[in-house]
Amino acid sequence: MARLMIADKSAAPELREHRRPTAQHHRQHRPWHFKTVVAIVFVVMAASSAPSPLYGLYQQQWHFGTTTSTIVYACYAVGAILTLLVAGDLAEHLGTQRTIVMALATVVVSFLTFLLATGAWALCLARLIQGVAVGLLTSSAGSALADLHRDRSHQAAAAANSAATSTGIALGAVFSGLAVQFAPAPLVTPFVVLTVLSLGGLALVRAIPAWQIAPERLRPWRPRVLRLGAEPRGILLRVAPIVTAGWAVVGLYLALGVDLVAGLLHTTDRALSSLVILVVQGCGGIAPMLLRRLGDRAASVTGCALLVAGVGVSVIGYDTAHALLFFSGAAITGAGFGLTFMGSTSTVTAAMIAKGYPQLLPGFFALAYLAVSVPVVVLGAAASRFGVAAAFSGFGLLVALLAVAAGVIAVRSGRAELRKQ
Repeated sequence: MARLMIADKSAAPELREHRRPTAQHHRQHRPWHFKTVVAIVFVVMAASSAPSPLYGLYQQQWHFGTTTSTIVYACYAVGAILTLLVAGDLAEHLGTQRTIVMALATVVVSFLTFLLATGAWALCLARLIQGVAVGLLTSSAGSALADLHRDRSHQAAAAANSAATSTGIALGAVFSGLAVQFAPAPLVTPFVVLTVLSLGGLALVRAIPAWQIAPERLRPWRPRVLRLGAEPRGILLRVAPIVTAGWAVVGLYLALGVDLVAGLLHTTDRALSSLVILVVQGCGGIAPMLLRRLGDRAASVTGCALLVAGVGVSVIGYDTAHALLFFSGAAITGAGFGLTFMGSTSTVTAAMIAKGYPQLLPGFFALAYLAVSVPVVVLGAAASRFGVAAAFSGFGLLVALLAVAAGVIAVRSGRAELRKQ
């Protein structure tokens, strides 16, 4: 996967020759412009987690097992990662505004596919399309938020992006869980509501005055594998341990969280079991907004420390059957994820703006989705063979060690930069 994302120095000049000018209009954007893109990130990320609580109903209806559910999730991850790697430069070609519109249109197509689904194969198709939509959005939303912020602050944009992503994932899962328990048509209601919200967002983003100078005639575009030159590759490698640790923790809770809570609380209530996802992702959204003034490195180091502490507390809480301790660890872990996401996103966005490397954001999010999807697939298989508790404890330890290493690397790189100054 890394070889797909990295190229020699000789490839960089060729890429620069084909880049479309991305100079922004020098105009004061209104607050609702920025908030609209934040809301769109929230809705699309809510859509990404909404199907998870519904899989139990699909399994009952079409008689497939956990392995098939894992394959359905993998289709979503494949769609997102391939879109970022193969079409990551589409925002540079079309402009971020048009790419966001395309992402919203694509996610609406995925909702229609869910509504018309007649078997597991249709769920795979719907999740694949949904992954494409998420890939299109994440490759463009970060730079759009930086462009539309009134102070053009990449730190504020990263904090808003992190908060919208985390809270969207949290509330999307909870909303579907509540639909399973209380809605008359639980396989229809979530997608109808999300369709209405997505179409509303599409209309609003089209109403924002263009924030980029777009060519009168678009050149032909063809998919091509994302390539990084030596300097952007170095930037991505510096944040890679932090990104991997933070998103792997999310994968840990997405894969096992519902089963862990079901066993811990002795319940079959899917809405109640989904509460752990709300805690992790909710705290992941709150922490960046409360601590948005932290510098990029301080946020990353603090986040890594919280990841280690949170996973440790959750494992102890589960092993001792102490629900409050388990959920406290989940909250600490979520805050750690939010801060690592904010710090690493801000670092990459700043480099993209200052040095003109638009391919950095697609590469960054491809790495993030790889880090969150691999644990979901691996842990699903591990839990079936060794049990949920053993899988959670073992992978939790690995993630904690990775977070320690990422924090140490971030501290040392900070000291090295201070010596150079």
